Amino acid sequence: MLRFLTTLGLLVFLMSPGPAYADKVAIVIDDIGNNRSDLNATLLPGNISFAVLPYTPYARAFALRAHHQKKQVLLHMPMEAIENDRPGPGVVTADMSSAQIKLQLVNALDSIPYVAGVNNHMGSKLTQLPMPMQAVMETLAARKLFFIDSRTSEFSVAEQIAGKLGVKVSRRHVFLDNEVDEHYLKQQFEQLLRLAKRHGQAIGIGHPYPETLSFLQQQLPELEKQGIELVFVSELTKVTNQNGYLFPVTSAK
Repeated sequence: MLRFLTTLGLLVFLMSPGPAYADKVAIVIDDIGNNRSDLNATLLPGNISFAVLPYTPYARAFALRAHHQKKQVLLHMPMEAIENDRPGPGVVTADMSSAQIKLQLVNALDSIPYVAGVNNHMGSKLTQLPMPMQAVMETLAARKLFFIDSRTSEFSVAEQIAGKLGVKVSRRHVFLDNEVDEHYLKQQFEQLLRLAKRHGQAIGIGHPYPETLSFLQQQLPELEKQGIELVFVSELTKVTNQNGYLFPVTSAK
């Protein structure tokens, strides 16, 4: 009888559902690839997404390591900014033709293995322009890739253009580390969690700064206790209508 009850108890335990999560958070670590130390970012716990700059010294090695660690890889595509003329190699600019933009993007995508989606590096100028973003989204639609708008411009048309072409899309809601002191990191992280609890989901973007990685290493394991699930950013994308969607973002970068 005791053996039967023990077995029954084990079956009940195994069949019980896991933690019930009401809210979801995704974190993207941008600007990966320039430094060897970036490789350490793959040690962050849980479902972290990493945005890798094309043609950087450690881009391919990082993508391979991240995939091995069961993380998600994005292409961090350089796009023309309003005030910064050095977005990095492979940049897409407003004076390019649609064909040139598509070729530039395809070459960047092919340079990094295991890419699941794309987000913009800089791009405060380019993401405001319908023609270049049309070329970008047509390329992503052909490859069935999603787009995360880093929202470096409040006038971005990325979500609207994505909606026209059936590309899954979402946007950044909080920049975690415009400053890297602990007080600021905590303030931004708490803002991310508040948004997730209010709207059911939120996306934060950080960078591979030692301070950011150390902070996240401590904080991420605590999310489950708050009923928040850490998910890959792809899980928070969807096909939108042509007017965009979601809720307002906080401080622009």
